[in-house]
Amino acid sequence: MGDNTINHHSRNKKVALEDVAATLSLANKIGSRLKGGETIELIGDLGAGKTTFVIGLTNGAGINEPVSSPSFTIRNDYTSQNLSIAHFDFFRLSDPGELKEVLAETLSDSHSVVVIEWGSELSQVLPPRRVKLFLKPTPSGSREVEIFYPDDYAYLFEEVY
Repeated sequence: MGDNTINHHSRNKKVALEDVAATLSLANKIGSRLKGGETIELIGDLGAGKTTFVIGLTNGAGINEPVSSPSFTIRNDYTSQNLSIAHFDFFRLSDPGELKEVLAETLSDSHSVVVIEWGSELSQVLPPRRVKLFLKPTPSGSREVEIFYPDDYAYLFEEVY
């Protein structure tokens, strides 16, 4: 991993996810621990399970709204009583332009959790202190997720897997 946001202070875990229910369960547990101010970058090919992960994350955070991929709208917002999740998908973005400012403003809100798909175009705006989840399908049809996170985000993952 040549990414400078993953260093010797970061932790990482690899988790096998046998099916969609396992993905939802893992994300639900993480979502239930969100406090606000976290940034989560989801990395994986089309069909890797990124939107499924967001569904579990929002449910765990107590948000009972339908979740969809913001591929065409670029951003979807979900809110509960004390938390909001801003879900960005930059897959169709050819020029980040002014979205850098929108993303930077959202990242500075301590009550918001920012979840980003296809964030490589805006990597210079993303905070170095973030969770990175690499979702990969396996040949058997299950998924594998490798999670990198800074020490101060360990509370999201304690006893989760």
